Amino acid sequence: MDFMENGWSVKHLVRQIVTSRTYLLRNQEREDAAQVDPDNQLLWRGNRRHLSIEALRDSLLATSGELIRKLHGHPGKLWGENHTKRRSIYGYINRFNLDPTLRAFDFPSAMQSAATREESIVAPQALFTMNSPFVIDRSIAVTQTDDFQRCTTDEARADHLFHEILQRTPYRGERTQALRLISRQKRFYNDSEAKISSPWPLLAQALYMSNEFQYLD
Repeated sequence: MDFMENGWSVKHLVRQIVTSRTYLLRNQEREDAAQVDPDNQLLWRGNRRHLSIEALRDSLLATSGELIRKLHGHPGKLWGENHTKRRSIYGYINRFNLDPTLRAFDFPSAMQSAATREESIVAPQALFTMNSPFVIDRSIAVTQTDDFQRCTTDEARADHLFHEILQRTPYRGERTQALRLISRQKRFYNDSEAKISSPWPLLAQALYMSNEFQYLD
Protein backbone atom coordinates (compact mmCIF):
# COMPACT_ATOMS: atom_id res chain seq x y z
CA MET A 1 0.00 0.00 0.00
CA ASP A 2 2.80 2.43 0.89
CA PHE A 3 4.36 1.78 -2.53
CA MET A 4 1.09 2.61 -4.29
CA GLU A 5 0.33 5.62 -2.09
CA ASN A 6 3.68 7.13 -3.00
CA GLY A 7 3.10 6.98 -6.73
CA TRP A 8 4.86 3.64 -7.30
CA SER A 9 8.15 5.41 -6.55
CA VAL A 10 11.00 2.90 -6.47
CA LYS A 11 13.25 5.55 -4.91
CA HIS A 12 10.79 5.93 -2.03
CA LEU A 13 10.56 2.15 -1.63
CA VAL A 14 14.34 1.73 -1.46
CA ARG A 15 14.59 4.56 1.07
CA GLN A 16 11.94 2.89 3.23
CA ILE A 17 13.81 -0.42 3.15
CA VAL A 18 17.33 0.84 3.86
CA THR A 19 16.21 3.09 6.72
CA SER A 20 14.05 0.44 8.38
CA ARG A 21 15.01 -0.99 11.78
CA THR A 22 15.21 -4.50 10.33
CA TYR A 23 17.67 -3.46 7.60
CA LEU A 24 19.87 -1.63 10.10
CA LEU A 25 20.15 -4.51 12.59
CA ARG A 26 23.67 -5.73 13.35
CA ASN A 27 24.58 -9.40 13.01
CA GLN A 28 25.22 -9.94 16.72
CA GLU A 29 24.01 -13.26 18.08
CA ARG A 30 21.38 -13.49 20.81
CA GLU A 31 21.24 -16.83 22.55
CA ASP A 32 17.53 -16.60 23.33
CA ALA A 33 16.59 -15.72 19.74
CA ALA A 34 18.98 -18.28 18.23
CA GLN A 35 17.26 -21.08 20.17
CA VAL A 36 13.87 -20.12 18.72
CA ASP A 37 14.97 -19.13 15.20
CA PRO A 38 18.50 -20.44 14.48
CA ASP A 39 18.22 -19.70 10.74
CA ASN A 40 17.16 -16.09 11.32
CA GLN A 41 13.97 -16.53 9.31
CA LEU A 42 12.27 -13.88 11.46
CA LEU A 43 15.12 -11.41 10.95
CA TRP A 44 15.97 -10.84 14.63
CA ARG A 45 19.52 -9.96 13.55
CA GLY A 46 21.16 -8.69 10.40
CA ASN A 47 22.85 -11.03 7.95
CA ARG A 48 26.45 -10.32 7.09
CA ARG A 49 26.62 -9.05 3.50
CA HIS A 50 29.57 -8.73 1.15
CA LEU A 51 29.87 -5.30 -0.43
CA SER A 52 28.92 -5.24 -4.09
CA ILE A 53 31.70 -4.19 -6.45
CA GLU A 54 30.04 -0.79 -6.86
CA ALA A 55 29.87 -0.21 -3.08
CA LEU A 56 33.43 -1.49 -2.66
CA ARG A 57 34.73 0.87 -5.36
CA ASP A 58 32.86 3.85 -3.91
CA SER A 59 34.11 3.03 -0.40
CA LEU A 60 37.70 2.94 -1.64
CA LEU A 61 37.32 6.36 -3.21
CA ALA A 62 35.46 7.82 -0.23
CA THR A 63 37.97 6.69 2.40
CA SER A 64 40.92 7.87 0.32
CA GLY A 65 39.34 11.32 0.05
CA GLU A 66 38.99 11.17 -3.74
CA LEU A 67 35.28 10.52 -4.29
CA ILE A 68 33.69 13.17 -6.50
CA ARG A 69 30.10 13.59 -5.36
CA LYS A 70 28.89 15.55 -8.37
CA LEU A 71 25.42 14.56 -9.58
CA HIS A 72 24.29 13.89 -13.17
CA GLY A 73 26.45 13.84 -16.26
CA HIS A 74 27.86 11.32 -18.71
CA PRO A 75 29.22 7.87 -17.76
CA GLY A 76 32.94 7.30 -17.40
CA LYS A 77 35.44 4.45 -17.16
CA LEU A 78 35.45 2.62 -13.83
CA TRP A 79 39.07 1.40 -14.06
CA GLY A 80 42.27 1.94 -16.00
CA GLU A 81 43.72 5.18 -17.27
CA ASN A 82 41.55 8.30 -16.98
CA HIS A 83 38.94 6.46 -14.91
CA THR A 84 36.23 8.50 -13.28
CA LYS A 85 36.35 9.17 -9.55
CA ARG A 86 32.64 9.66 -9.38
CA ARG A 87 30.27 7.11 -7.85
CA SER A 88 30.06 3.80 -9.66
CA ILE A 89 26.48 4.49 -10.68
CA TYR A 90 28.02 6.83 -13.27
CA GLY A 91 30.29 4.11 -14.66
CA TYR A 92 30.12 3.04 -18.29
CA ILE A 93 28.87 -0.54 -18.75
CA ASN A 94 29.57 -2.31 -22.02
CA ARG A 95 26.64 -4.68 -22.44
CA PHE A 96 28.39 -6.77 -25.10
CA ASN A 97 31.78 -7.04 -23.37
CA LEU A 98 31.26 -6.90 -19.62
CA ASP A 99 34.26 -5.75 -17.61
CA PRO A 100 36.12 -8.76 -16.09
CA THR A 101 36.35 -7.10 -12.68
CA LEU A 102 32.59 -6.67 -12.59
CA ARG A 103 32.14 -10.30 -13.60
CA ALA A 104 34.44 -11.44 -10.78
CA PHE A 105 32.17 -9.70 -8.27
CA ASP A 106 28.92 -11.25 -9.55
CA PHE A 107 27.77 -8.28 -11.60
CA PRO A 108 24.71 -9.54 -13.52
CA SER A 109 24.44 -9.59 -17.28
CA ALA A 110 23.66 -6.16 -18.66
CA MET A 111 21.80 -7.72 -21.59
CA GLN A 112 18.67 -8.29 -19.53
CA SER A 113 16.99 -7.26 -16.30
CA ALA A 114 18.13 -9.05 -13.15
CA ALA A 115 15.92 -9.10 -10.08
CA THR A 116 18.65 -10.42 -7.80
CA ARG A 117 22.42 -10.74 -7.79
CA GLU A 118 24.25 -13.92 -6.88
CA GLU A 119 26.93 -13.72 -4.19
CA SER A 120 30.09 -15.77 -4.43
CA ILE A 121 33.47 -15.74 -2.70
CA VAL A 122 36.16 -16.56 -5.26
CA ALA A 123 39.91 -16.02 -5.61
CA PRO A 124 39.74 -13.21 -8.23
CA GLN A 125 37.99 -11.01 -5.68
CA ALA A 126 40.93 -11.27 -3.26
CA LEU A 127 43.38 -10.81 -6.12
CA PHE A 128 41.60 -7.57 -7.06
CA THR A 129 42.26 -5.99 -3.67
CA MET A 130 45.79 -7.39 -3.65
CA ASN A 131 46.99 -6.47 -7.16
CA SER A 132 44.63 -3.97 -8.76
CA PRO A 133 46.27 -0.61 -9.59
CA PHE A 134 42.97 0.99 -8.58
CA VAL A 135 43.27 -0.33 -5.02
CA ILE A 136 46.99 0.41 -4.82
CA ASP A 137 46.39 4.01 -5.94
CA ARG A 138 43.72 4.46 -3.27
CA SER A 139 46.13 3.05 -0.65
CA ILE A 140 48.67 5.68 -1.69
CA ALA A 141 46.11 8.48 -1.82
CA VAL A 142 44.84 7.93 1.72
CA THR A 143 48.42 8.42 2.98
CA GLN A 144 48.81 11.66 1.04
CA THR A 145 45.85 13.53 2.49
CA ASP A 146 46.45 16.67 4.53
CA ASP A 147 45.09 15.01 7.67
CA PHE A 148 47.53 12.11 7.37
CA GLN A 149 50.46 14.42 6.65
CA ARG A 150 49.67 16.38 9.82
CA CYS A 151 50.22 13.27 11.97
CA THR A 152 53.56 13.59 13.76
CA THR A 153 54.05 10.06 15.15
CA ASP A 154 53.72 6.55 13.77
CA GLU A 155 51.05 5.81 16.39
CA ALA A 156 48.99 8.76 15.17
CA ARG A 157 49.41 7.69 11.54
CA ALA A 158 48.28 4.15 12.29
CA ASP A 159 45.27 5.43 14.24
CA HIS A 160 44.39 7.77 11.40
CA LEU A 161 44.32 4.96 8.82
CA PHE A 162 42.12 2.82 11.06
CA HIS A 163 39.75 5.76 11.57
CA GLU A 164 39.54 6.59 7.87
CA ILE A 165 39.27 3.05 6.50
CA LEU A 166 37.55 1.04 9.25
CA GLN A 167 35.87 3.96 11.04
CA ARG A 168 37.20 2.96 14.46
CA THR A 169 40.19 3.15 16.76
CA PRO A 170 42.56 0.16 16.53
CA TYR A 171 42.79 -2.22 19.43
CA ARG A 172 46.12 -2.27 21.25
CA GLY A 173 47.21 -5.50 19.58
CA GLU A 174 46.24 -4.18 16.14
CA ARG A 175 48.22 -1.00 16.66
CA THR A 176 51.24 -3.02 17.80
CA GLN A 177 51.06 -5.25 14.72
CA ALA A 178 50.63 -2.26 12.41
CA LEU A 179 53.66 -0.48 13.87
CA ARG A 180 55.71 -3.67 13.67
CA LEU A 181 54.86 -3.96 9.97
CA ILE A 182 55.88 -0.35 9.35
CA SER A 183 59.12 -0.75 11.29
CA ARG A 184 60.15 -3.87 9.38
CA GLN A 185 59.30 -2.40 5.98
CA LYS A 186 60.89 1.06 6.32
CA ARG A 187 64.32 -0.12 5.19
CA PHE A 188 62.89 -1.11 1.79
CA TYR A 189 61.65 2.42 1.02
CA ASN A 190 64.62 4.72 0.52
CA ASP A 191 63.72 6.25 -2.85
CA SER A 192 61.68 9.41 -2.30
CA GLU A 193 60.99 9.62 -6.05
CA ALA A 194 59.36 6.17 -6.25
CA LYS A 195 55.60 5.85 -6.64
CA ILE A 196 55.42 4.23 -3.21
CA SER A 197 58.01 5.95 -1.06
CA SER A 198 56.93 4.71 2.38
CA PRO A 199 55.43 1.55 3.87
CA TRP A 200 52.24 3.28 5.00
CA PRO A 201 50.31 2.43 1.79
CA LEU A 202 51.00 -1.25 2.63
CA LEU A 203 49.14 -0.86 5.91
CA ALA A 204 46.32 1.00 4.16
CA GLN A 205 46.01 -1.75 1.56
CA ALA A 206 46.01 -4.43 4.27
CA LEU A 207 43.04 -2.67 5.88
CA TYR A 208 41.29 -2.42 2.51
CA MET A 209 41.79 -6.18 2.05
CA SER A 210 40.28 -7.02 5.44
CA ASN A 211 36.88 -8.63 5.85
CA GLU A 212 35.91 -5.77 8.14
CA PHE A 213 36.19 -3.32 5.24
CA GLN A 214 34.57 -5.55 2.63
CA TYR A 215 31.61 -6.85 4.65
CA LEU A 216 28.60 -5.18 6.23
CA ASP A 217 27.78 -6.38 9.71
